[in-house]
Amino acid sequence: MSGHRKQTLWHALQPVPGGDLLAGLRGSFDGMADFEAVRLGEAAPGELYLCYLSTMVGSEHLLFSLDPAFGEADASLVERYVGTKFAEGDLPACVEALCRGGTVLCTPSSASGIILETANWQQRNVTQPLTENVIQGPMYAFNESYRTNVALMRQRMRTPKLKLWETTIGCETSTRAGVFYMQDLADQGLVDRVKERFARIETDGIQDTGQLLRLLGGKSLLFPLAVTTERPDRVAGALLGGKIAIVLDGTPLAIVAPGAFTDFWEAAEDRNLMPFIAVFLRTLRFIALMTNLFLPGFYVAITSVNIDVNRLEISLAAAGSREGVPYPVLVETLLILFLLDCIVEAGVRLPRTIGATVTMVGGVVLGQAIIQANIVSNLLVIVAATTALTNFIVVDYQMGLVLRVLKYFVLLGAGVLGILGLVLCFAIMVIFLSRLESFGVSYLSPAGPRARVYKNEWLTRLKGTKRSKERPG
Repeated sequence: MSGHRKQTLWHALQPVPGGDLLAGLRGSFDGMADFEAVRLGEAAPGELYLCYLSTMVGSEHLLFSLDPAFGEADASLVERYVGTKFAEGDLPACVEALCRGGTVLCTPSSASGIILETANWQQRNVTQPLTENVIQGPMYAFNESYRTNVALMRQRMRTPKLKLWETTIGCETSTRAGVFYMQDLADQGLVDRVKERFARIETDGIQDTGQLLRLLGGKSLLFPLAVTTERPDRVAGALLGGKIAIVLDGTPLAIVAPGAFTDFWEAAEDRNLMPFIAVFLRTLRFIALMTNLFLPGFYVAITSVNIDVNRLEISLAAAGSREGVPYPVLVETLLILFLLDCIVEAGVRLPRTIGATVTMVGGVVLGQAIIQANIVSNLLVIVAATTALTNFIVVDYQMGLVLRVLKYFVLLGAGVLGILGLVLCFAIMVIFLSRLESFGVSYLSPAGPRARVYKNEWLTRLKGTKRSKERPG
């Protein structure tokens, strides 16, 4: 369009034989109440139409159409009126532009139209993180706007080495997705692998990062293969570690890949703490993770199967706490864990104003009632409360859900085989995790085979200031 800036808009849209852009737009948006095709003033030497979706365009962007001299004006006036650049496009390009909030200028017999960027998206303001709160660190998070999220990353990393590759996903939704990576830090093989997987995606639409992760592929049916975060600073740290980040239009979460098992107990503010403090907190989270997974099974094993491994005092105390309980230990434990998960899920799904109250009252009242009714023992209530508490210490929400499911399998193994069942479950999980890969990188990195793109901070934080000089490799 730059070559036609000395022409009027009317002459820039000369009719061509078979040109039917306006009819094509009306046919494509037939049945849509918010589609408008407005004829402009009589100043033009022919019919000039302004097509847009009224619910997606700001009225201030359409004021230029009220100028009676608009049709005879130089084409560059559009930029002065609208405050945005414009381009030419055929019918598919114009349809896509309208769906994104653009405006199309056309004539009934033209084959192409002038596309104006006039979108007036409704979006949430940049607010504090909702799920990754920190005491030390930035207090802002991504929102549902793709442009805003990209801008937040540009503000965090002011370097031309931060590259952004864009694509669209979904035949019906045309959802924008972007892949961030550092030119001199990320492995080009990883970047090419991600682009190839995007090219293989065939779907009508996509709404969230969880759907995108499943479409990108992976052999895991349970464990998450990538970290999702709402914090730009955490994404920036991952990019400096040689990883890639994926942002998706319409969701406030970014995907960081490849993911390793140790990433899921890394908090956002660990980078701001002293090295030994950060390692201590991560070790604490790992112990909490193992406690959440194996404590209920260990309780069942030593109170019903391997009773002889206890000291006499412990066995007598456990037997005394279970006096009058009519159920076997395994059934008793399954019951209390099921009720506990119901309370946790209710607290998540209820409105925030009453969720915490219902969870607290329900937990206290229900716990006291089942103890007095001799349905479960006092000792088991302590075990169940510890299990719930350690689950909340796990930083990543997805990994917390995985642990909530896996503890039932461990519990069943311990109820049948005792301590041997615990060892067997642990061995099976280690073997399973060792076979997982996240975008070509071992899931147990750096304990397993290392790839160039992955740089774990579990031990490197102990090196203090030397860490700033390291590169992935």
